[in-house]
Amino acid sequence: MPEHGPSLPGMVLAAGYGQRLAPLTDLVPKPLLPVGGRALLDLAVANLDRAGIGPVVVNTHHLAGQVAAHVQARPDAGRFTLSHETSILGTGGALDGARSFLAQAPDFLLHNGDVLTDADLSALLAAHRASGCMATLMLVDCPAVNTVDVGGDGRVLRLAGRPRGGPEAERRLTYAGVAAFSRRLLADVPAGPSSLVDVLATVIAREPGAVRAWVPAGARWDDVGTFARWLGAQPEEDAASPPAPPPAVTVLRIRGHGSDRRFWRLGCGDWSAVVMSAPPGDAEHARFVAIAAFLEHHDLGPARRLRVDDNENTVVMEDLGTCSLYALGAAAADDEPPAVAAWELATDHVARLQATTAAARAECPVAFDLALDLPVLRWETAYFAERFLGGLMGLDAAGDAALADEFAALAATVAAQPVYLVHRDYQSQNLLVRDGRLRLVDFQGLRPGPLGYDLASLLWDPYVALPPARRESLLVRYAGRARGLEAGLSAADVRAMVLAAALQRLMQALGAYGFLSLVKGRRGFLRHVPRGLAHLRDVLDLASAARAGGAGDPARLPPALPRLAALLARLDDDHVRERLAKADAART
Repeated sequence: MPEHGPSLPGMVLAAGYGQRLAPLTDLVPKPLLPVGGRALLDLAVANLDRAGIGPVVVNTHHLAGQVAAHVQARPDAGRFTLSHETSILGTGGALDGARSFLAQAPDFLLHNGDVLTDADLSALLAAHRASGCMATLMLVDCPAVNTVDVGGDGRVLRLAGRPRGGPEAERRLTYAGVAAFSRRLLADVPAGPSSLVDVLATVIAREPGAVRAWVPAGARWDDVGTFARWLGAQPEEDAASPPAPPPAVTVLRIRGHGSDRRFWRLGCGDWSAVVMSAPPGDAEHARFVAIAAFLEHHDLGPARRLRVDDNENTVVMEDLGTCSLYALGAAAADDEPPAVAAWELATDHVARLQATTAAARAECPVAFDLALDLPVLRWETAYFAERFLGGLMGLDAAGDAALADEFAALAATVAAQPVYLVHRDYQSQNLLVRDGRLRLVDFQGLRPGPLGYDLASLLWDPYVALPPARRESLLVRYAGRARGLEAGLSAADVRAMVLAAALQRLMQALGAYGFLSLVKGRRGFLRHVPRGLAHLRDVLDLASAARAGGAGDPARLPPALPRLAALLARLDDDHVRERLAKADAART
């Protein structure tokens, strides 16, 4: 630990409201939010410790009792002093509130409670003492928010344009929320509320060179003042065991999905929420928000939005729990009543969503920006041929004219179905049951599409093994509702359309498993391939039987696909096992 003579004091600012992290910060103060299982406050204190700081003062206001309890639970609680502010004093006023504490030594260190850094603060202190200046500010380069002008000699010339005039800056940087101050600075801190920027601007105007910059090379720095930045700072692996005192908030990554978006489940006492963060430039964020509003207005079960940050593509939403149809999969295979009820809810929900198609056209235009139309349907089967038959199974399907003709005929048949809203990924992981209602997630792909597509996705979901008799009863259940939507349809017509859509959907899913496992390195999807293949063969047999039976409109029935059937016949169990094992062992 560095030596600085008598114990040097430090201060952590922990009084703010953290409004950009509401509603979580309505329950717990921002400095107690964890990163890697440790509270931000503790991480700040650890930085001060490495710089040789002894006593520490922490200012409090918002949810002050929680901050006090956390500090008192630390094993070194005796070194802490709390500076409670009955009203917020601001970044300058905080120094006034702790004036007597900070004045006990020639210098002190200040650390914002929402800043993460691995910078060597002992070097900051050494630079500060060597210069003899009144303030040394840790600065970093964040072009979007740079407001601190720095001269070539390291002097801070202006903060947020103040004081006006003076020499031309060599560069512009950002105050990192960490600084070393001389006790002399306290003479310029007024009594009561004030801003640290005002204090420093006054000092610079009176005594140029009294405030200097310290720019650590290669240091990590994060301002974790928003959900995207706080969660983005979390390590990839969840903390194995919390330190003492344990964090007030649990943060768990939600994994296993195929999206490039990231998801977390947050918990604080009885409160919980899920956060979805999309990468920069992700056009689906805006679609998600608009479609969520439409679905909520029509009581179609989306997760309620608690906070939306369009600048950072982040949505904080109601936690719908873990009772997904996927979690009920084993019960569904055994035809247990709770699972039967869940699949009936989901089946009815398809028709409920489809019934809002006209309303969506008027109320939610973004839902019609995309369509599951003929070109997309052709893409799905081409994707299957490339990523699954060729990429994952090692069959030479490229340039197979007979296969391409079959896929074109299938796409034309499916595209000719009546068009209604489809979820587009209506599978068991995206469907949850909560308080007796079906709830939806991952619905930003909503668009007009073939009538049978969503139900086919549900009934022949590769994640779940529904008993054939249950699948048939659900198909009959849906047919009754679909005939109420579209005049002139028979139950046989609906069945034919769902079978045709099932062929499309299963090939899209298998293509996705090939892409996600081989290109994205998400090997977990490989385990769903055998059931997906079994479903595809099953639907091919059902379609053949339907054509032979001659029930319903022949134009609705899936076309014969003998070339596809021949290729699938080459995929015996040994071949599939060998190819999946090879894919699982491969490196991205």
